Amino acid sequence: MKAFNLVYILFMLLLTSCSKYTIEDGSGSGIDVNIKFQKNAAGEAFDMEYPVRVFCTDAAGKNIIDKTFRQGDEMKLSLAEGEYGINAFVGMDEGCYMLKNGIDGKQMVTMKSNSMSDKPLMAAHTTLQIDKQTDVNMVPAYVVASAEVEFTNIPSGVKSVSVSVSPVYSGYNISGGYSDETQSGMIQCYEKDGKWISGQKFFFPVEKRKTTVSVSIDRGDKVDNYSYTMINGLRPGQPYKFTGGYEGDGGDSGNGLNMDGEFQISGWNMEEEIVLDLEDETPVEGGEDGGDVDIPDYEIETFLVESIPNADVIWGPFYVWRVETQSADEAIVTIISPDQWFRKFAKGEAIQILKNYDIDGMTVWRTFTKTEAEEFHKDFSTDLNGLNSFLEENGHNIFYTENRYLCENGEYAFNIFGSTNIRPAGTTVKYYLRPIKTIKLKLKK
Repeated sequence: MKAFNLVYILFMLLLTSCSKYTIEDGSGSGIDVNIKFQKNAAGEAFDMEYPVRVFCTDAAGKNIIDKTFRQGDEMKLSLAEGEYGINAFVGMDEGCYMLKNGIDGKQMVTMKSNSMSDKPLMAAHTTLQIDKQTDVNMVPAYVVASAEVEFTNIPSGVKSVSVSVSPVYSGYNISGGYSDETQSGMIQCYEKDGKWISGQKFFFPVEKRKTTVSVSIDRGDKVDNYSYTMINGLRPGQPYKFTGGYEGDGGDSGNGLNMDGEFQISGWNMEEEIVLDLEDETPVEGGEDGGDVDIPDYEIETFLVESIPNADVIWGPFYVWRVETQSADEAIVTIISPDQWFRKFAKGEAIQILKNYDIDGMTVWRTFTKTEAEEFHKDFSTDLNGLNSFLEENGHNIFYTENRYLCENGEYAFNIFGSTNIRPAGTTVKYYLRPIKTIKLKLKK
């Protein structure tokens, strides 16, 4: 019996030791791996930002070493012979960044506060076969962008000003690459010398995807909200400065763009200033006589662009139907999607399809209004072949004359050819559904 108990105890100890996975600090006995950092492949000197946190993964992708180096430390790991991934994070301040498991179970670096950090972060990754003492030369790159806010002419009595950037990545995987999770990043501003400003804030940007910058101004009795969209998203290694105000065009960049001294560091691009006009704006102007005007019941998003397209062109994946110039640097633009549906629609089904429709990051589509139906018919009913040829050449669906198109939130339908004949739509007849959207385009300043 005693022999059985002894065997059982030894078995449990062995089982426990095998199931436990230990992360070392890389300072044990083994083959020395010396880590060095340089600015570029030419070996140019690199100004280090501490602390530096190094994660070492084995051939199976498991993290086996997690070691933090501070200024003055010798950057050296001790590894057994084998294949490893070396993942270094430069400037990973524990007051700003932390480790977290993503929804896929992978470890990632995240920011502790509102998906924003007060300090920048760089990363470098390499894979090595270790069989003798090795020197690793790594070239880190910024994995964050930065944003700074400066608003002037804000009315007195304002309680708070905040800026939301969405989407931003929730984290950066320790083995490289951003996580699949996104969320909003929040910048809280404070009042100083008559301005509402923020310090420089860093975040994981989502590049090549439209990014919305929303400004919220709490006046106490009401909250003013403004929204601007960057069509091409925000880029890592790029500092942005959001400026603006309630008067005029939000300010003048004057003698050019200035970048705070502490951000004139290797690897950063020149700062890009983006002016956000914090003015009360009416999306569509009515007639001077206050007569019967087609007032839209949809929100018009504002997009910041490098140039404003002309009418009757292909802009990205969209056809530009109308361009209404508002000033030298902004216009109201109506675009038409390349896609369409032809089918019977149950009550409310067309609107649900448009609600879920997303192309090139552009969402919140709608049908033609009654007035737009009449105007579109007037523009193209006598030259539909010309429009269709242009659309077909660019891979868009053409407009058909045999059946009618939905308008007015899917409650009515109209003819493209012949008489417009706008009348209520039914649920037993097939109609075409063509997404349309009106946006405001403003030139970046």
